Amino acid sequence: MNKIVCVGNAVVDIIVKNGPERTPDGMTQFSESISMYLGGDAVNEAVSMKAMGNDVKLYTVIGDDSLGDAFLGMIKAAGIEADGIIRDKEHGTTATVVTVEADGEHGCMTLKDGAAGNMSYSPEQFEIDFTGTKLFSVASLFWSKGQREEDLKELFRLAKEAGALTAADMVLDQSQMTLDDIRGALPYIDYLVPSYHEASYFTGKDTPEEIADEFHKKGVHTVVLKMGAEGVFASENGKTFRVGTIADQVVDTLGGGDNFVAGFLTGIADGLGLEESLYFGSAAAAIAISQYGANGAVKSRAQVQEYLDSHRKK
Repeated sequence: MNKIVCVGNAVVDIIVKNGPERTPDGMTQFSESISMYLGGDAVNEAVSMKAMGNDVKLYTVIGDDSLGDAFLGMIKAAGIEADGIIRDKEHGTTATVVTVEADGEHGCMTLKDGAAGNMSYSPEQFEIDFTGTKLFSVASLFWSKGQREEDLKELFRLAKEAGALTAADMVLDQSQMTLDDIRGALPYIDYLVPSYHEASYFTGKDTPEEIADEFHKKGVHTVVLKMGAEGVFASENGKTFRVGTIADQVVDTLGGGDNFVAGFLTGIADGLGLEESLYFGSAAAAIAISQYGANGAVKSRAQVQEYLDSHRKK
């Protein structure tokens, strides 16, 4: 069983299914359903990687409030220990209202100044024991105003010193930072897994090849771009790979990217090659977007492998 350490944001998702686009003043409108789920990049990755048989340790921050209590109940039900979760008494638990349309596409409104958006990534705050860790993941870069280059660099350094592989995802400009603000941490990242839009925004480049080259110049070893319906693109050691989507049903795209990362990193931790790991991540993402919620659809590694075997395009 691979030990994987995840550090990053935790969110409570309130998902509104097929609600109205606009509520007229003074009127009550109705949706098909309104449900509460675990959310946040690090949480989505952790829950899915746990389901795939990894020994997952989650380190995050939530508010000391009723939403935080609900989050703890849900994370424990997912089989993840809560001893790495800190309660913030100053900021509330970050919540996101997600509206999901009939075609599975979604829109989000997130609490601006919540615990996740102010979370510090200081190694001293979490006191992480990296002993025996196979892989360390930050999910995600730029999510928090409390994210500092020196803290990220030290976390990655400690993980690599313990023999772990390192990975990171990205979000769009949550912290009003740029790549220059974390430049010293980038050479410590073995696998960088942003979306195409995130990577294009931060690098100023348009093609996947140009984007990857920009990150390689900054020291990142392997670059994987999540490209939505086009699948994924990867660049490593002068070689590029493309894997198309293998999804056959789209119910809710929320968390699709995070579940790809969970499956991809599970493949990497298991010793699969880069291309096979891309396929495994694609299968996990396809399963994830076949139901509502950003996590919970992936039940086991065997389920993901079975889906891949039956849907892989030769």
